[in-house]
Amino acid sequence: MFGNKLGKIEKMVSKNQPEKLEGLLKDKDLNVVLAAIDGLGKCTGDVAFNALVPLILSPDVQVRVHAVDALGTMGLPKARTFLLHQKETEKEPPVLNAIEEALKKISVKV
Repeated sequence: MFGNKLGKIEKMVSKNQPEKLEGLLKDKDLNVVLAAIDGLGKCTGDVAFNALVPLILSPDVQVRVHAVDALGTMGLPKARTFLLHQKETEKEPPVLNAIEEALKKISVKV
């Protein structure tokens, strides 16, 4: 079942279907959730961006890291504001490292 969902995620990304990816963010399997987050980072548009922003406040460190990475991959200047704010409040080193890397990606694309 998990492999089947991963295949579907890849198809959703290739078709730029962030609405469908957003539906997988509540999946019981954390690996599916993380893959959906990564997929959202490869999509374009406000739906993908708006689905990712609240995830940077998730209690799960892995979810936060993947959300930050995805925002960096999107490279949108408006993501920079959210990441800079989160950088000031974040305590976990893996998330802080991800924020630094995402900010570098965004500044390169801007």
